[in-house]
Amino acid sequence: MNDNQRQIGPSGSPDAASWFVRLQRHPGDMDVRREFETWLAADPAHGDDWASVNGAWGRLGALKDDPQVLAAREALKAELAAERRRPHMRWAAGIAAAVVTGGAVLGFGSWQQAQRQTDAPVTAQAAPAALAVYRTPVGGQQTITLQDGSKVTLSTDTEVRLTEWDRRRGLTLVRGEAYFQVAKNPEKPFVVAAAGRTVTALGTAFDVRVDPGRWSVSLVEGKVRVNGAHASVEMTPGHHLVQTGDAPWRLEQRNLADLTSWRDGSLVFENRPLASIVEEMNRYSTRKVRIADAGLAATPLSGRFKSGDVTGFVATLEAYGMARASRSSAGTIELLPPAGE
Repeated sequence: MNDNQRQIGPSGSPDAASWFVRLQRHPGDMDVRREFETWLAADPAHGDDWASVNGAWGRLGALKDDPQVLAAREALKAELAAERRRPHMRWAAGIAAAVVTGGAVLGFGSWQQAQRQTDAPVTAQAAPAALAVYRTPVGGQQTITLQDGSKVTLSTDTEVRLTEWDRRRGLTLVRGEAYFQVAKNPEKPFVVAAAGRTVTALGTAFDVRVDPGRWSVSLVEGKVRVNGAHASVEMTPGHHLVQTGDAPWRLEQRNLADLTSWRDGSLVFENRPLASIVEEMNRYSTRKVRIADAGLAATPLSGRFKSGDVTGFVATLEAYGMARASRSSAGTIELLPPAGE
Protein backbone atom coordinates (compact mmCIF):
# COMPACT_ATOMS: atom_id res chain seq x y z
CA MET A 1 0.00 0.00 0.00
CA ASN A 2 1.58 3.35 -1.00
CA ASP A 3 1.31 6.74 0.72
CA ASN A 4 -1.78 7.73 -1.26
CA GLN A 5 -3.60 4.58 -0.25
CA ARG A 6 -2.54 4.32 3.38
CA GLN A 7 -5.45 4.77 5.78
CA ILE A 8 -4.73 6.56 9.07
CA GLY A 9 -7.21 6.23 11.95
CA PRO A 10 -10.62 4.65 12.20
CA SER A 11 -12.26 7.15 9.88
CA GLY A 12 -9.61 6.75 7.18
CA SER A 13 -8.57 10.41 7.60
CA PRO A 14 -4.85 11.07 8.17
CA ASP A 15 -3.87 13.35 11.04
CA ALA A 16 -1.72 16.48 10.71
CA ALA A 17 1.57 14.60 11.16
CA SER A 18 0.67 12.15 8.39
CA TRP A 19 -0.41 14.97 6.07
CA PHE A 20 2.89 16.72 6.67
CA VAL A 21 4.81 13.64 5.56
CA ARG A 22 2.59 13.03 2.50
CA LEU A 23 2.91 16.61 1.29
CA GLN A 24 6.67 16.52 1.76
CA ARG A 25 6.90 13.31 -0.26
CA HIS A 26 4.51 14.41 -3.01
CA PRO A 27 5.00 18.19 -3.45
CA GLY A 28 3.60 18.25 -7.01
CA ASP A 29 0.71 15.79 -6.59
CA MET A 30 -2.49 17.84 -6.94
CA ASP A 31 -4.70 14.92 -5.88
CA VAL A 32 -2.85 14.72 -2.58
CA ARG A 33 -3.10 18.50 -2.24
CA ARG A 34 -6.87 18.48 -2.83
CA GLU A 35 -7.35 15.66 -0.33
CA PHE A 36 -5.33 17.64 2.19
CA GLU A 37 -7.42 20.79 1.67
CA THR A 38 -10.60 18.75 2.11
CA TRP A 39 -9.26 17.34 5.38
CA LEU A 40 -8.18 20.80 6.54
CA ALA A 41 -11.65 22.27 5.95
CA ALA A 42 -13.50 19.37 7.58
CA ASP A 43 -12.79 20.36 11.19
CA PRO A 44 -11.47 23.59 12.79
CA ALA A 45 -9.27 21.43 15.04
CA HIS A 46 -7.43 20.21 11.94
CA GLY A 47 -6.23 23.77 11.33
CA ASP A 48 -4.76 23.97 14.84
CA ASP A 49 -3.03 20.61 14.44
CA TRP A 50 -1.62 21.62 11.06
CA ALA A 51 -0.34 24.95 12.38
CA SER A 52 1.51 23.09 15.14
CA VAL A 53 3.22 20.65 12.77
CA ASN A 54 3.91 23.02 9.88
CA GLY A 55 5.00 25.82 12.17
CA ALA A 56 7.38 23.54 14.06
CA TRP A 57 9.04 22.49 10.81
CA GLY A 58 9.30 26.08 9.67
CA ARG A 59 11.01 27.10 12.90
CA LEU A 60 13.81 24.69 12.14
CA GLY A 61 14.80 27.17 9.42
CA ALA A 62 18.22 26.55 7.95
CA LEU A 63 18.83 23.60 10.30
CA LYS A 64 16.74 21.20 8.25
CA ASP A 65 18.88 21.97 5.17
CA ASP A 66 22.19 21.79 7.01
CA PRO A 67 24.53 19.33 5.24
CA GLN A 68 25.25 17.51 8.50
CA VAL A 69 21.53 17.03 9.18
CA LEU A 70 20.94 15.80 5.63
CA ALA A 71 23.89 13.44 5.96
CA ALA A 72 22.51 12.15 9.26
CA ARG A 73 19.14 11.43 7.64
CA GLU A 74 20.78 9.53 4.80
CA ALA A 75 22.92 7.56 7.25
CA LEU A 76 19.83 6.72 9.25
CA LYS A 77 17.97 5.50 6.15
CA ALA A 78 20.91 3.31 5.13
CA GLU A 79 21.22 1.89 8.65
CA LEU A 80 17.52 1.07 8.80
CA ALA A 81 17.59 -0.56 5.38
CA ALA A 82 20.60 -2.71 6.30
CA GLU A 83 19.08 -3.86 9.59
CA ARG A 84 15.72 -4.71 8.03
CA ARG A 85 17.48 -7.21 5.80
CA ARG A 86 18.80 -9.07 8.84
CA PRO A 87 16.56 -11.69 10.52
CA HIS A 88 15.25 -11.04 14.04
CA MET A 89 16.38 -7.39 13.98
CA ARG A 90 13.76 -4.68 13.64
CA TRP A 91 15.82 -1.50 13.79
CA ALA A 92 19.43 -0.49 14.18
CA ALA A 93 20.84 -0.40 17.69
CA GLY A 94 22.87 2.62 16.59
CA ILE A 95 19.97 4.85 15.57
CA ALA A 96 21.02 7.39 18.20
CA ALA A 97 24.37 7.98 16.53
CA ALA A 98 22.72 8.51 13.16
CA VAL A 99 20.08 10.86 14.47
CA VAL A 100 22.42 13.09 16.48
CA THR A 101 25.28 14.25 14.27
CA GLY A 102 27.53 17.27 14.53
CA GLY A 103 25.33 19.01 17.08
CA ALA A 104 22.17 18.55 15.01
CA VAL A 105 19.44 16.84 16.99
CA LEU A 106 16.28 15.16 15.75
CA GLY A 107 13.28 17.11 16.99
CA PHE A 108 10.90 20.00 16.40
CA GLY A 109 10.51 23.45 17.92
CA SER A 110 12.37 26.55 19.02
CA TRP A 111 14.03 25.53 22.25
CA GLN A 112 15.03 28.96 23.56
CA GLN A 113 11.40 30.10 23.65
CA ALA A 114 9.49 26.86 24.05
CA GLN A 115 8.67 27.11 27.76
CA ARG A 116 5.10 26.07 28.43
CA GLN A 117 3.21 28.24 30.94
CA THR A 118 -0.25 27.95 32.39
CA ASP A 119 -2.75 30.55 31.18
CA ALA A 120 -3.70 31.40 34.77
CA PRO A 121 -1.55 31.66 37.92
CA VAL A 122 -0.91 28.41 39.74
CA THR A 123 -3.45 27.59 42.43
CA ALA A 124 -2.48 28.65 45.96
CA GLN A 125 -4.91 27.92 48.76
CA ALA A 126 -5.17 26.95 52.40
CA ALA A 127 -5.03 23.21 53.04
CA PRO A 128 -4.82 20.88 56.03
CA ALA A 129 -1.24 20.69 57.37
CA ALA A 130 -0.11 23.32 54.84
CA LEU A 131 0.34 27.08 54.72
CA ALA A 132 -0.21 27.08 50.95
CA VAL A 133 -0.70 24.62 48.09
CA TYR A 134 0.71 25.14 44.59
CA ARG A 135 -0.44 23.05 41.61
CA THR A 136 0.07 22.90 37.86
CA PRO A 137 -2.10 21.07 35.30
CA VAL A 138 -0.85 18.58 32.71
CA GLY A 139 1.42 20.51 30.35
CA GLY A 140 1.71 23.45 32.74
CA GLN A 141 4.73 25.07 34.33
CA GLN A 142 4.92 27.80 36.96
CA THR A 143 7.59 29.49 39.07
CA ILE A 144 6.77 30.49 42.65
CA THR A 145 8.93 33.00 44.55
CA LEU A 146 8.88 32.37 48.28
CA GLN A 147 9.12 34.99 51.00
CA ASP A 148 12.90 34.62 51.40
CA GLY A 149 13.57 34.89 47.66
CA SER A 150 13.89 31.16 47.05
CA LYS A 151 12.23 29.99 43.84
CA VAL A 152 10.28 26.82 43.12
CA THR A 153 9.55 25.90 39.49
CA LEU A 154 6.75 23.33 39.16
CA SER A 155 6.75 21.03 36.14
CA THR A 156 3.73 19.33 34.55
CA ASP A 157 0.96 17.93 36.81
CA THR A 158 2.80 18.83 40.01
CA GLU A 159 1.69 19.67 43.56
CA VAL A 160 3.93 21.33 46.15
CA ARG A 161 2.81 22.26 49.67
CA LEU A 162 4.40 24.89 51.88
CA THR A 163 4.22 23.20 55.30
CA GLU A 164 6.50 25.20 57.62
CA TRP A 165 8.06 28.68 57.75
CA ASP A 166 9.30 29.15 61.29
CA ARG A 167 12.48 27.44 62.42
CA ARG A 168 12.99 25.95 58.98
CA ARG A 169 11.65 26.38 55.45
CA GLY A 170 9.60 23.25 54.87
CA LEU A 171 7.90 22.10 51.66
CA THR A 172 6.42 18.81 50.50
CA LEU A 173 6.43 17.56 46.91
CA VAL A 174 3.20 15.56 46.76
CA ARG A 175 3.55 14.52 43.11
CA GLY A 176 5.31 15.51 39.92
CA GLU A 177 8.60 17.37 39.62
CA ALA A 178 9.95 20.67 40.92
CA TYR A 179 13.19 22.61 40.66
CA PHE A 180 14.30 24.45 43.79
CA GLN A 181 16.64 27.47 43.81
CA VAL A 182 17.37 28.12 47.49
CA ALA A 183 18.32 31.45 49.02
CA LYS A 184 21.16 31.03 51.52
CA ASN A 185 20.22 31.16 55.20
CA PRO A 186 22.34 28.94 57.48
CA GLU A 187 20.03 29.66 60.40
CA LYS A 188 16.95 28.39 58.59
CA PRO A 189 17.44 25.09 56.66
CA PHE A 190 15.45 24.49 53.49
CA VAL A 191 13.84 21.03 53.67
CA VAL A 192 11.81 19.30 50.95
CA ALA A 193 9.88 16.14 51.83
CA ALA A 194 9.11 13.71 49.01
CA ALA A 195 8.02 10.06 48.99
CA GLY A 196 8.89 9.64 52.66
CA ARG A 197 12.40 11.12 52.27
CA THR A 198 13.76 14.58 53.05
CA VAL A 199 16.18 16.73 51.08
CA THR A 200 17.95 19.36 53.21
CA ALA A 201 19.84 22.32 51.74
CA LEU A 202 21.21 25.68 52.85
CA GLY A 203 21.85 27.48 49.57
CA THR A 204 21.72 25.41 46.41
CA ALA A 205 19.76 24.39 43.30
CA PHE A 206 18.27 20.93 42.94
CA ASP A 207 15.47 18.99 41.26
CA VAL A 208 13.11 16.54 42.97
CA ARG A 209 10.72 14.21 41.17
CA VAL A 210 8.08 11.80 42.49
CA ASP A 211 6.43 9.22 40.22
CA PRO A 212 4.39 6.15 41.19
CA GLY A 213 6.94 3.71 42.64
CA ARG A 214 9.92 5.94 41.89
CA TRP A 215 11.60 9.12 43.17
CA SER A 216 14.77 11.01 42.30
CA VAL A 217 16.88 14.00 43.33
CA SER A 218 19.30 15.81 41.00
CA LEU A 219 21.80 18.32 42.42
CA VAL A 220 22.79 21.18 40.10
CA GLU A 221 24.82 23.30 42.51
CA GLY A 222 25.67 23.46 46.21
CA LYS A 223 25.24 20.56 48.58
CA VAL A 224 22.24 18.62 49.91
CA ARG A 225 21.64 15.72 52.25
CA VAL A 226 18.90 13.17 51.48
CA ASN A 227 17.53 11.22 54.45
CA GLY A 228 15.29 8.16 54.47
CA ALA A 229 14.19 5.69 57.12
CA HIS A 230 17.27 3.49 56.62
CA ALA A 231 19.67 5.52 54.49
CA SER A 232 21.32 8.92 54.20
CA VAL A 233 23.30 10.36 51.29
CA GLU A 234 25.18 13.63 50.86
CA MET A 235 25.17 14.80 47.26
CA THR A 236 27.54 17.05 45.31
CA PRO A 237 26.87 18.84 41.99
CA GLY A 238 26.29 16.45 39.11
CA HIS A 239 24.83 13.71 41.29
CA HIS A 240 21.50 12.08 40.44
CA LEU A 241 19.98 9.94 43.21
CA VAL A 242 17.16 7.57 42.28
CA GLN A 243 15.17 4.72 43.80
CA THR A 244 12.64 2.48 42.06
CA GLY A 245 10.29 0.49 44.28
CA ASP A 246 12.16 -1.10 47.18
CA ALA A 247 15.45 -1.35 45.32
CA PRO A 248 18.57 0.19 46.90
CA TRP A 249 19.23 3.87 46.34
CA ARG A 250 21.38 4.47 43.26
CA LEU A 251 23.73 7.46 43.02
CA GLU A 252 24.85 8.35 39.48
CA GLN A 253 26.74 11.04 37.60
CA ARG A 254 24.35 12.47 34.98
CA ASN A 255 24.11 15.33 32.52
CA LEU A 256 21.97 17.55 34.72
CA ALA A 257 21.41 20.11 31.95
CA ASP A 258 19.45 17.39 30.14
CA LEU A 259 17.61 16.29 33.28
CA THR A 260 16.41 19.84 33.97
CA SER A 261 15.83 20.92 30.35
CA TRP A 262 12.06 20.75 31.00
CA ARG A 263 12.36 24.23 32.54
CA ASP A 264 13.15 25.58 29.05
CA GLY A 265 10.30 23.65 27.43
CA SER A 266 12.34 20.82 25.94
CA LEU A 267 12.97 17.16 26.78
CA VAL A 268 16.34 15.58 26.00
CA PHE A 269 16.88 11.84 25.58
CA GLU A 270 20.04 9.84 24.96
CA ASN A 271 19.78 6.26 23.73
CA ARG A 272 16.42 5.71 25.44
CA PRO A 273 13.82 3.12 24.30
CA LEU A 274 11.02 4.76 22.37
CA ALA A 275 8.55 3.50 24.98
CA SER A 276 10.41 5.44 27.67
CA ILE A 277 10.46 8.58 25.54
CA VAL A 278 6.74 8.30 24.81
CA GLU A 279 6.00 7.84 28.51
CA GLU A 280 7.85 11.07 29.29
CA MET A 281 6.25 13.01 26.40
CA ASN A 282 2.81 11.89 27.60
CA ARG A 283 3.40 13.51 31.00
CA TYR A 284 3.21 16.92 29.34
CA SER A 285 0.14 16.42 27.15
CA THR A 286 -3.52 15.51 27.55
CA ARG A 287 -3.26 13.96 24.09
CA LYS A 288 -1.47 10.64 24.54
CA VAL A 289 0.77 8.55 22.30
CA ARG A 290 0.55 4.74 22.45
CA ILE A 291 2.87 2.17 20.86
CA ALA A 292 1.21 -0.86 19.32
CA ASP A 293 4.35 -2.92 18.61
CA ALA A 294 6.86 -4.35 21.11
CA GLY A 295 9.79 -4.08 18.71
CA LEU A 296 9.01 -0.46 17.99
CA ALA A 297 8.66 0.27 21.71
CA ALA A 298 12.16 -1.12 22.38
CA THR A 299 13.87 0.89 19.64
CA PRO A 300 16.60 3.17 21.09
CA LEU A 301 16.52 6.83 20.12
CA SER A 302 18.25 10.10 21.00
CA GLY A 303 16.83 13.54 20.46
CA ARG A 304 15.44 16.80 21.82
CA PHE A 305 11.71 17.44 21.61
CA LYS A 306 9.38 20.23 22.65
CA SER A 307 7.45 19.26 25.77
CA GLY A 308 3.70 19.01 25.20
CA ASP A 309 4.03 18.90 21.40
CA VAL A 310 3.10 15.29 20.70
CA THR A 311 1.93 16.23 17.20
CA GLY A 312 5.38 17.53 16.30
CA PHE A 313 7.00 14.55 18.01
CA VAL A 314 4.98 12.08 15.94
CA ALA A 315 5.64 14.09 12.76
CA THR A 316 9.38 13.80 13.45
CA LEU A 317 9.19 10.01 13.75
CA GLU A 318 7.18 9.76 10.54
CA ALA A 319 9.44 12.17 8.63
CA TYR A 320 12.46 10.02 9.48
CA GLY A 321 10.67 6.80 8.59
CA MET A 322 10.82 5.46 12.13
CA ALA A 323 7.11 4.94 12.68
CA ARG A 324 3.69 5.65 11.22
CA ALA A 325 0.76 7.09 13.08
CA SER A 326 -2.83 6.01 13.46
CA ARG A 327 -5.26 8.15 15.40
CA SER A 328 -7.26 5.61 17.40
CA SER A 329 -9.31 8.32 19.13
CA ALA A 330 -9.51 12.10 19.40
CA GLY A 331 -7.13 12.07 22.37
CA THR A 332 -4.79 9.24 21.33
CA ILE A 333 -2.24 8.70 18.57
CA GLU A 334 -1.15 5.11 18.02
CA LEU A 335 2.34 4.43 16.68
CA LEU A 336 2.91 1.50 14.35
CA PRO A 337 6.05 0.17 12.65
CA PRO A 338 6.89 1.76 9.29
CA ALA A 339 5.12 0.36 6.23
CA GLY A 340 6.82 -2.81 5.06
CA GLU A 341 8.05 -3.84 8.51
